[in-house]
Amino acid sequence: MNWKKIVTGLATVLFVSAPARAGSFGVYGSYWNSDQADSSLGGGGKVGFTFVKFLELEFHGTYYPSFTTDVSGLAVDVKAKPVDGGLRVNLLPSAPVNPYVGAGVTYYFLSTDQGAIDSKTGIYGQAGLDVGSGNTRFFVEALWRKMDTHISLASFDRDAKFDGVAANAGVAWRWGR
Repeated sequence: MNWKKIVTGLATVLFVSAPARAGSFGVYGSYWNSDQADSSLGGGGKVGFTFVKFLELEFHGTYYPSFTTDVSGLAVDVKAKPVDGGLRVNLLPSAPVNPYVGAGVTYYFLSTDQGAIDSKTGIYGQAGLDVGSGNTRFFVEALWRKMDTHISLASFDRDAKFDGVAANAGVAWRWGR
């Protein structure tokens, strides 16, 4: 990736987030149970920008260090770094218990030491609760992830579905609400 793309991307994020007078930042632990691979534990961070009282533009970045999937009888270890971007609807944003739902798109950075795997785009849906008073909130959320990829190992090729449910739990800090 060249420096022009990086500068353009950062300028776009700053331009889009400038009108946001409120937002949030959080860290979390994560668990992902995918369809055709073992489950994996990971961790990540998120940032959100609130434009109207109930609607938030939210970005997640998560790291899953170890999925194991089967390619023609051989175990292949996969690392996944999904980067999510979507809209979240806060149903009770000022209440001590705020349920929320959201959806968006994901780019999956995938890697393996034992062959080749394609990084892909996918989609996600989420539902969760954040609990607390003031600016510090604890949250739990469930995400349904959909992603198909292609794995090559020597002369073996396989299409793989990493669809599944992920669960995140952590703490978020809000400002400007």
